[in-house]
Amino acid sequence: MAKGVLPGTILVVFGITGDLSRRYLLPALSEVCRSANLPENFTILGVSRRDVSIAEVLGDNNKNLKHFTKLFQMDLNAQGDYLALKKKLSAIGQKSGAKPQVIFYLSVPPAAVLPIIRHLGQAGLNHSQAKLLLEKPFGFDLASARELITQTAKHFPEKQVYRIDHYLAKEVAQNIVVFLGSNALFRNVWSHRFIEKIVIIVAEKINIEARALFYESTGALRDVIQSHLLQLAALTLMEPYADVFEYEELPSRRLIALKALSIDIDKPIIRAQYKSYQKEVANPGSTTETFVGLTLKSKERRWQGVPILLASGKNLNDKLTEIRIYFKKKETSEANRLALRVQPKEGIELDLWVKEPGYERRLKQKSLAFTYEQHYERLPDAYERVLLDAIRGSQSLFASSGEVLESWRILEPIQERWRMGSSDLRFYKPGSTIEEVLKLI
Repeated sequence: MAKGVLPGTILVVFGITGDLSRRYLLPALSEVCRSANLPENFTILGVSRRDVSIAEVLGDNNKNLKHFTKLFQMDLNAQGDYLALKKKLSAIGQKSGAKPQVIFYLSVPPAAVLPIIRHLGQAGLNHSQAKLLLEKPFGFDLASARELITQTAKHFPEKQVYRIDHYLAKEVAQNIVVFLGSNALFRNVWSHRFIEKIVIIVAEKINIEARALFYESTGALRDVIQSHLLQLAALTLMEPYADVFEYEELPSRRLIALKALSIDIDKPIIRAQYKSYQKEVANPGSTTETFVGLTLKSKERRWQGVPILLASGKNLNDKLTEIRIYFKKKETSEANRLALRVQPKEGIELDLWVKEPGYERRLKQKSLAFTYEQHYERLPDAYERVLLDAIRGSQSLFASSGEVLESWRILEPIQERWRMGSSDLRFYKPGSTIEEVLKLI
């Protein structure tokens, strides 16, 4: 195959009629198709339990995707239906004139993941040309994550498993690698010698919306801290590249950073809930957290003594995902903050003191900023990049099994404390700022 040519692919979507597929997957596929980035031989095979039409499934994406899409009705619990699926895939492959790779995308509830994987393996659909594309959560604690990985490995080797954390595919998250590897000003000061602390924030304005059952069984620690925030922390703390194009080393570098991290038990752990939550989930007395704030420390020599604060919450005053680097300063009036904004208005911002024009010596703090919207008409959605990288076979933007286990290992002391009933739950008003919630304890 010529370099840059994408292999023929059948994308089998379990759960194609679900909310995640409708909101993220199908629009991403539609855009990739519109921009002519799909393989020459490409088929979407949507798996559904009920009889539905292609137009009904695709909705607004019908125009771009209808020529690529087929539907297959099956019972996910019936082994015979997986054998029928195998025949269907074989027929599609023969019609294309080449043996395509098959990507099984599991957009299904967590409880359905392992049964589907077992059925695929027993039906012989786990051949070397097959890949698994999995959505989080990857377990709900260290023991369950280890079991999920062990059972999956019985049917699909690690090199065929792609675990999605879409934050890793966002442009600014990817740009951290380039930013540190190609800019000597920051690469040479990226250590405890010059950095005072690191703060990583994911704030959401929305409440739990219509996901009461999901959120009651998950909470902010499992939903955001374990995946998105720890991955952003790993990208920030990993050793900068000598060659910014060695992207396939990313998972191993992130893993090294995660292995060095642990909870700083001497710092407060904030568990909070917005005040209308219990009414929304119809569960008086619920202790599910909608906000978490905690501090990590690293045993890696470069980061010793640097606190890494992670904070995430729902129903706050703003939507924001940002990595803030605070540099050490000798005078309190010195500017010292670098912000890597993941969303919205993706970009990089550095605080500076400047003299105001005029005859007086008056200083004012300003920002030196780069934003993508200033220079680019459109940023690819993270799911577009995820899909293309899975087709290409690049795992640099996917979470490895080692990373999943380390992230749960880091959080295990908190989960154990909460299981023992030590929750110290606090409450905050909807529309609060992250800073206001952090002051609760």
